[in-house]
Amino acid sequence: MGHISNVSNVGFQEQGSLAREGSFQWRGPKALEPLSHWNCSKDCDDDDRKAVRLTPPSSSEEPTFSLVLLAAAALLCFFLMPHSYAASGIGRQGELPQRITRQDAGDLITDIPSPSLRGCCGEPTEFRWIFLDQEDQAEAGRPFRTRLLARDRLGRQARPSACDALRVSLDLSGRARLSSDTLPSAWRRSELELYIENELAEVVRAQVRIQSPDPEADVLLHTSQIRFAPGPMHGFSLRVELSSDSGGGTVGGSWQTSVPLSVIASIQDRFGNPTTLNPQILGGGKLLLRSNAAKGALEIKPEDGTMFLDRSGEARAVIRGLSPGSVEVWLEQVGGNAPPGHMQELRARTAHSLSFASNFASNSASAHAAAPRVVKASPRAEFEAARTGISDADANWLAKADEVREAFRWAWKGYKTNAWGFDELQPVSRKGRDSFGGVGLTILDSMSTIWLMGLDDEFEEAAAFVRDTLDFARADSDVSVFELTIRGVGGLLGAHTLSGQQVFLDKAKELGERLLPAFDTPSRLPLPRLNIARGRGPSSGEPTILSEAGSCQLEFRSLSARTGDRRFQKAADDAFEAIQSSGLKGLLPVYLTPTMVSPVKAVASKFAFGALADSYYEYLLKQWLQSPSETRFKDSFLQVMDELPSIIRPLPDSAEQRKAQGETKFKLIEVSPSGDPIWKMDHLSCFAPALIALGLDNLPQADLLKSGRNHTWTRLAEGLTASCFEMWSSTPTGLAPEYVMVNPSPPHNFMQ
Repeated sequence: MGHISNVSNVGFQEQGSLAREGSFQWRGPKALEPLSHWNCSKDCDDDDRKAVRLTPPSSSEEPTFSLVLLAAAALLCFFLMPHSYAASGIGRQGELPQRITRQDAGDLITDIPSPSLRGCCGEPTEFRWIFLDQEDQAEAGRPFRTRLLARDRLGRQARPSACDALRVSLDLSGRARLSSDTLPSAWRRSELELYIENELAEVVRAQVRIQSPDPEADVLLHTSQIRFAPGPMHGFSLRVELSSDSGGGTVGGSWQTSVPLSVIASIQDRFGNPTTLNPQILGGGKLLLRSNAAKGALEIKPEDGTMFLDRSGEARAVIRGLSPGSVEVWLEQVGGNAPPGHMQELRARTAHSLSFASNFASNSASAHAAAPRVVKASPRAEFEAARTGISDADANWLAKADEVREAFRWAWKGYKTNAWGFDELQPVSRKGRDSFGGVGLTILDSMSTIWLMGLDDEFEEAAAFVRDTLDFARADSDVSVFELTIRGVGGLLGAHTLSGQQVFLDKAKELGERLLPAFDTPSRLPLPRLNIARGRGPSSGEPTILSEAGSCQLEFRSLSARTGDRRFQKAADDAFEAIQSSGLKGLLPVYLTPTMVSPVKAVASKFAFGALADSYYEYLLKQWLQSPSETRFKDSFLQVMDELPSIIRPLPDSAEQRKAQGETKFKLIEVSPSGDPIWKMDHLSCFAPALIALGLDNLPQADLLKSGRNHTWTRLAEGLTASCFEMWSSTPTGLAPEYVMVNPSPPHNFMQ
């Protein structure tokens, strides 16, 4: 829910539920008084008092004088009061208008009397909320103009100083927000401009709230609806879903072969809102569905790929995978008003990567070999199968692997004995602690590790907890959205991938749905904390942490791929695009503007690859691995890697490094906003060597050979690994610290 106040919203409490649409109401003890209004005696200046106050004579004055004085006052009021109001009787006691009314601009009365003398305007008692645009014709991306007019009890412009003392707020549903063009909000001649922006095509509930500085005064509310429609056409989009008569589905993120799928083309505005596709847009041309599938691998109906418009304004075709594997489909516009070069742009915009797996009801041995299994036998069976036929080099590591496995079992036993069901075990006190709402986060986060280690009993204990005990509705506290996403949603999806058990996917979807309200912010960046039991979180004026905003995409996109529910991917993609809208590329500062601020900007802060930034860079590469057709992720990762040497010491291409003999222990340091080095290395940055290795193993050779990336990255991965190992091996306990200070002088060794 968006909230903006022209004074301050610090300490401003919700006054209850929203009023009914088109309604208004006063709240508070003064609502029962026939003359309830904000007291002029406190706020009027001396000139106001002189203009409106009549002083009765003392007892020593003659009655005749009193009568003359009263008669003169009556005549004065008669001549000063506009005739139209005197005739209508407005302003009499008991008939004070105390309300907000909504008007269209065309209905606005232009001859509202204005005071001709200083001090004649009175306290604001009536407010008119003017819609300068039609509420059913608002457009996404374009400000919807409204204006609030304040009038006194005679219908004149209210006194400006009294207006300035009011607290006016605007509560907006959905993703609507107050336009930055009208911030900060300020009264001008008893008028307040409130322009509303929204990038989502939706019906917005807008409630204006007016409150006096007097805590005993009443609160005035008025609610209206504004319908935001999609903006002008920006481009085509493509999606794939099961046909209505299909009985198939997805398995491990792949579509089943032989199952008909609907491919649906639509147009959207620049914010992704779908709008109606019609023949006029195509200019007499037609849309074709194209594919890179080998002959006999994919069936398209109609055979020439022509997509026909339906009544909903969408174009459709049907496809069917005939063999396991991956294919790509895209749109092509032929004829009509397609401009030169449009074909390549349209392919890049609509390319959709699909993976097909065999029907698992089949008994074909080749089908089972090509497709992932739905339900796995057991962790131990998988573990033992993985150890058969390994190379001699891998066999040398089995003893070390067994030591790690036993260390995990020892730690799991301690958690089970002392803190089962709690989010964390406090090792010194041996007591459990709920830091994330009491969802047993240690259990959710450990299930994939348990499976990979082949621990049947431990996995069944964890599965039973998820199946029988886990209840997100009991997590009634504000918890980290970042941690619940990567550890909660990620842990459940990992367990589903490895075991195939539906309960894990069901719980992951439930948790994802409970996290979605965190993304309902003006910036589209997720709130840092959320109460998943109540679906709301505290607004934060603190800067947004880069890694928190950029580390939800893998989980939410995977959730959409498995469930077919596009809400998750849209929320994650919107957050990613919000980060990119800052205009910075490559290495980014660790802080962005608060979630309630739009548009998103980078905050002057340090550059780092460890805490506060790490997983943002990790997710760039992994999002490309998750969806190879979306090359923007790969391109962003490559730009980051090209800039990474700037925060590594010794500099990889420096003279001192070239003279060094043997292995160089590279250090990942930080850089201040002014560009000065911060001589410390986070332990969290030790994910970097593995990330670099993942890139070396998966990125196209054409990208790796450019500018010698292949050679540079290999040296960096080896040198950073050596430094990370030293962080562990050089301490008496064998445990690495959170960070280590680095010597500013070459060869930049760690400082004790």
